[in-house]
Amino acid sequence: MTDIASRLRPIRAGLADLQRELTEAGQPSLAQRAQDLLRELDTLTGSSGSVPRPARRRKPARRRDEVEKCPRCTIRSLHPVPEQVREGADGAEEILWHCSSCGFEEWRDDA
Repeated sequence: MTDIASRLRPIRAGLADLQRELTEAGQPSLAQRAQDLLRELDTLTGSSGSVPRPARRRKPARRRDEVEKCPRCTIRSLHPVPEQVREGADGAEEILWHCSSCGFEEWRDDA
């Protein structure tokens, strides 16, 4: 999965440009609203705009060679997809599991 923060960088840059243009055009209330939106975006992405987040070290996955029975088709063809890793809601890494028989997919903790 593509990191959402990297996908939001161009949006943040455009919003920062809009905030500057509104300030220069003498629109303080609209410029303040743009600034508030920038702060909210930074809060959601966990960044501070100009200071990038440090890169996370990836821990080696333990279950990458496993095969399990699919909960949908019950055939033993559910495999982890090592290239598909994302950060879960609790901050732990999750791996995408894909059934090569029926196409079922689910994200699981990399524990």
